[in-house]
Amino acid sequence: MVQLEEVEDQDLAREQPGPYEEEEDEDYTDTDSSLSDDDLPSSLDPSETALDRIYALKDIIPPATRRSIATTSSNVFSALKSSALFSGKSLYVLSTGGLMVLVPYMMAMIEEQQIVEMEREQKAREMGSEIMSPGAQAGGLPGAPGARASL
Repeated sequence: MVQLEEVEDQDLAREQPGPYEEEEDEDYTDTDSSLSDDDLPSSLDPSETALDRIYALKDIIPPATRRSIATTSSNVFSALKSSALFSGKSLYVLSTGGLMVLVPYMMAMIEEQQIVEMEREQKAREMGSEIMSPGAQAGGLPGAPGARASL
């Protein structure tokens, strides 16, 4: 038959350091660390980077799944790259074509507006001179249209 024997834990029986009952907990700060860098488990190795941990996860994902993820991400990246290139080239063609067509058109429109404005000013001068001197001839220079020939 098996006999059970009680074994007392020596660390449990020993009094543990801590704040005294008279002191308040908020004044107590523990400056003695029981863990050092040597005591850290290998999973908490400070020299291990996050990239190392992610790289270690590749063994969890089956090769077929990894291949499909890689193919899908490659296809998405390729599609984004080609659409960005197409958009850039299209924008370049549209902007240069627009500049080559619209700039001369706008210059012609401005010139046309200036000509129309000069014609209005000329008509206003003629109307003003006729109003100021109703009996005077338009264009007082000999040989000008509307001038009478005198012999």
